[in-house]
Amino acid sequence: MIQINSGKDKVTFTYAKNDFLMNFFSQRLQEDMSNALKNFQHREGYIDAENNHHLLNEDEKYTSRISRIQYSISKTSEQLGHIRMYINRYPFRKHYLANGVSQLEYIQYHIEALYHKIHTIHEIMLLMINEVYGLGLSEVKCRWPNLVKKLSQTEPPMEHAHRYFKTFENLIGLRHLNSHRGYYEDEEKDQIDLYYGVFFYKEQATGRKIDEETMKMFRPALTRYKLIEYKKKKVQLVDLIISENNKLLEAFLKSLLFTYESRLTEMLGHEKKSSLRELFKHAK
Repeated sequence: MIQINSGKDKVTFTYAKNDFLMNFFSQRLQEDMSNALKNFQHREGYIDAENNHHLLNEDEKYTSRISRIQYSISKTSEQLGHIRMYINRYPFRKHYLANGVSQLEYIQYHIEALYHKIHTIHEIMLLMINEVYGLGLSEVKCRWPNLVKKLSQTEPPMEHAHRYFKTFENLIGLRHLNSHRGYYEDEEKDQIDLYYGVFFYKEQATGRKIDEETMKMFRPALTRYKLIEYKKKKVQLVDLIISENNKLLEAFLKSLLFTYESRLTEMLGHEKKSSLRELFKHAK
């Protein structure tokens, strides 16, 4: 929770899961959307239970579009935490094994999802730049080569988006290989699978008969230990990615504020009133 005080006035914003939303740009979006929705149902032409988006003013529609994109960034980032939770637990072990899903394969599935979520977040960042700056690119054409034709790479949001890409370039590259080639390589996973019997335990659970001499080669306690250690490494990886994701997104969102407020002023012909801005100034 963040609270800004100035005399008797107080504005409080709470974000339970994504700390990167604790920045002035995101708070300003929330304030503007809250103001737009105050007494919205009393506007002329309002129809209950209908889509009344057309009743918003131009600046309010602008804020609404940006808020939706930020919501997508927030929800996709939240799913990184879900992936951590999934990897950290392997529930219904017997059920999964009987259906041909070992713990290693269970973890692989969620690591692959991790690659895709990081790539998605970067793509949404580009959509955010396009919308905040009013570049007019369609979602299909909102790609880095097209953005740099319309906006200098030295613009702060562009620099932050590029930094995000470079930070996670390896994961994004793995996402492309996984998505388009079905590629997934993890030498440690393969070693545990074969040398510590995970493959054979799964085959046995699915009904295939494995001779006793083969199974004697694998000690269950050692196999469990290897799986626990492997899982810990993957959880640590996800923790690191979540931490970097949050830091990079916070810096990215902060960098959008100046252009956002400038475009609002351009639409209205004057600076849009913001109690939060005044409180922020006094809080400094």
